[in-house]
Parts: sequence; structure tokens; C-alpha cells
Amino acid sequence: MSDSPSPYTLTVSGVSKSFGSTRAVNDASFDVKRGELVGIAGHNGAGKSTILKVVNGSLSGDSGTVTLDGVERSAGTTVAHPERLGVRTVYQELSLAPALRVDEIAAVFDRSARGFGWRTRAWRKLRAVLDEMFPDHGIRRDHTIRDLSLARRQMIECASTMVDGAVPPKLVILDEPTSALDAASTATFYAYLRKRAAEGVSAIVTTHRLGEMVENLSRIFVMRDGRVISEQDASTATKDSLVSAMGAAAHELERAASVPPAERPPEERFERPADAEPVVRIEQTGLDGEDEVFPIYAGEIVGLAGLEGHGQLQTIEAMHRAASSKPGRRKAPKKTRLQSVSVVGDAAYVSGDRGVRGIFSLWDVAKNISISSLKNLTAAGLIRREAERRLVDEWYHQLGIKGRASDAITSLSGGTQQKALMARALAVGSDLLLLEDPTRGVDQHTKVEVYAMLGARAAAGQCVVWYSTENEELRNCDRVLVFRAGRIVGTLKGTDATEDKVISLSFEGHDHEDNAVKEIA
Repeated sequence: MSDSPSPYTLTVSGVSKSFGSTRAVNDASFDVKRGELVGIAGHNGAGKSTILKVVNGSLSGDSGTVTLDGVERSAGTTVAHPERLGVRTVYQELSLAPALRVDEIAAVFDRSARGFGWRTRAWRKLRAVLDEMFPDHGIRRDHTIRDLSLARRQMIECASTMVDGAVPPKLVILDEPTSALDAASTATFYAYLRKRAAEGVSAIVTTHRLGEMVENLSRIFVMRDGRVISEQDASTATKDSLVSAMGAAAHELERAASVPPAERPPEERFERPADAEPVVRIEQTGLDGEDEVFPIYAGEIVGLAGLEGHGQLQTIEAMHRAASSKPGRRKAPKKTRLQSVSVVGDAAYVSGDRGVRGIFSLWDVAKNISISSLKNLTAAGLIRREAERRLVDEWYHQLGIKGRASDAITSLSGGTQQKALMARALAVGSDLLLLEDPTRGVDQHTKVEVYAMLGARAAAGQCVVWYSTENEELRNCDRVLVFRAGRIVGTLKGTDATEDKVISLSFEGHDHEDNAVKEIA
């Protein structure tokens, strides 16, 4: 018998898991080599998150085995402290305690920080990883978690998994680790992962950004209906090959995801009167001292792009505040750091941070959908239950929401939760629809459904403003406003809104501050 160590960090064999009559994982098997970056792809509800929870021991399986570093355990056995085995996990729905400071969170992840000066020691270790993984993170030790953007919270969770605490990481499980990150942060994240892999740390990544898997991982396992149905070498895999294995028509999905509204037939576009007043009006002082005005009209889909944290979300929030202020044709403008934003009409908002600012986690799906429409569902101060049921049924049908309306919202997959939030906003029938990363953590099929839905709303005359950390999907917008340091530095139209051009314009606006706003035809 050879005494040489196994080349595998992890071997998963025949794992199954059911929730009642639903088979979430069905006889799944896969392995991860030492120092290897492996991906698991699949649609929402394919079983990815469930199998990863069985692997780290936070959830017991019904059958099968999990072998870590040559030590086998039954999949039915949970693990109280997986970090003591060298297993670290970043969950799709982030889990940082909102009331703690960053240096206190650092100590939660680094159990070796004890005694006098524990905050400082824990922060130094976390900062060292943050500085390398996300060089421009801008996170301070005294920041409170609740005050940080979703992207910065995600950065902290990702970096925390790589801190060498009492037990160094051996296997890192990353469930949608880049869903709130922009392209620049995503690139430095994977560069850091590759460095740690060369040192022997293994990682499992699951993400709906299939291009990331193909570009950065070594092997990709595809799950469908709870089964691992194929394994692909990332060097030869493509987004088409992954989507095909997941059970969809790849060429149709890719085409639907990439055709911008400008290429839709005229009959599918809103006919706006020539003298129409804009729904949204953004004003700022240009770098040359001249006033610049950016109007957004009914029937338009306008995207907000640029590096994360450069003013896009503040602008969307200013639009929402302006729409919520005193009644009037054009309401009192609201200020961002560099802009004045005014709105005509009312607005509905879909948050990308669905766990904190989206779902009501203690309510069922029906209540989560109907909450914003109560004004139209009440009589004499009482909710008309039949009207509520009709509204929920209508949006269940329109958006293809799976599951029962009486189910807890938290029992749904991330993508289905996002559909419920979209239903809540669309049911209001507002003049302005504000979207904050609406497809974060959802599969390609659901993304295509969202794109089609937004096109239909614009064709019906609704004004849609959309912020996304995925630059390529902004090609589905009519126009894209690119931000840098809180200022709109350029406008892209139609198919010109590629990731390369958005990134280029973001940095160009920074390096050439004497230039006026550019419009690229």
C-alpha cells in the first residue's frame, strides 16, 4: 500500500438529499484535486447550493459519502465547525452580522485572534488579503457592516475565507462569490484564487456568470434536476456547451440575451410624442463648468454603468426619493454628491440586496408580492383577499414563478425570489421602474426572461432605469450612462455598450478629467 497522499482534496460519492417530496440532490458525485479550481454550473434549483452545504457539513444528506483529505464521513453527518477541518464557505445570501464593525467581523472569522489587541490582529490579517484580492476596496476597520455596499460586504466574505487562522484553508466553497462585483474586482478576485491554488488551496465555485467559469477554472461539473450530468474541461468548454448541458437551447438563449431593444421591431417599441417631458432629469456641472442635462423618457431602458461604488446606486436612490416626495408635476429635485435628480410620477424599486432590502423573510410568497399594492387591494381598511389572490395569480402566471404562493419566501431559490421581487414592483404599475442589479445570482434562462419582461414594460410606456454589475447585459438597454467618481462621464448606445467599452470609458473619464461628456455613436 502506498503512503503517498491522495491527489484529491475532496471526493463526493453518491450523495442524495430530499426535502419532503422534492429531490434536491440525486446520487451526485464529483471530486476536486489538490490546488484545483472547480466549478459547478446549473440553473436555479438544480441542486448546487444543497450539495455544497452537504459537502461543508452544514446540512445532512440522506445517503452517500464525503471524503476530505482522505478522511471519509457519511453525508448524513453534519459538522459543527467545518473551519476546523480547513473548509471555508461563502454563501450566496451573505451572512455578515450587520451591527458589527469590520475588525470585529474579522475576529469572528479568525478564531486565532484572542487577548489584548484582538481587533487589531484580526484586522491586519483580513486587510492583507483584502489589499491583494481587491486592491481598491476602500474598506476601513471602523466601518459598520450595515453601512457598507453589497459589493464591499461580498469582498469581506470572500477575503475572510482566505485568512490563515488557527487552521489554514484547504477547501474554499464559493457560492456566487462575484454576484455583486464589477469586472475589475472580479478579475483581481480570480487572480488571487489562482495564486492560492498554486499554494495547494482548492476551491469550488458556483456562479451563473458562465464566462467566468470558462476563463478562470480548470474543470466544470454541470448539475440538472439534482444530478451531476456532465464534466467539462474549462479549456475546451464554452458558454454554449455549458448551457446546452444544463438543458436549454444555447443559441437561442445567447441570442435573446444579446439583442438590445434598438434591434427590436418598431411595433414592439413605445411611440413617444415629440414634445414629451422626460420622466427623469439628471443635471450636473460638467468638467468645463457648463451645465449638463441627461433626460430619460417614457418607453426607454437606460442603464447605469461604471466601476462599482462610483455613484450609480446613489443616483438610483435619489430618483426613488424624488418620486416619493410631495405630489406635483415635477417634484422637488434630490441631490447626490455631484448631481440634481428630479422625477415626474411615481416609482417602484427592485433591490439587488434581496436578503436585506428585498424580501420579507418571515412572510409567504403571496404577501411578498402584494405588499406594495395594498392601496389597490383594500376596502374600509381591510385587505380584499380575493383581489390579492387574483393579483398574485396573475403575476405567478406572467413570470412563471414556481412553487406555491403560500410557501415561505425563503424556501425559494435565489432566482425565484428575484422573480417575486420583480412581480411586486411590476404589479404597482408605476411610471418609473428602478432596478438595482435585478439578475444578481440568477441563471441564464431567468435572465433572458427578465430582459424580455423589461422590453415589454418599456414597449408599454414604462420608464426603466437599470444598474448592473454585469456590463455585457447592459447591451439590452437603449442607452447606458457611464459613471466615474460620482459623475456621468459618457453615454453609450445600443450594441456599443460592451464590457470593454464601458471599462475603457470608466478609466478614460478618470484619466482625462478635462474632457467633456462623450457620446459614442
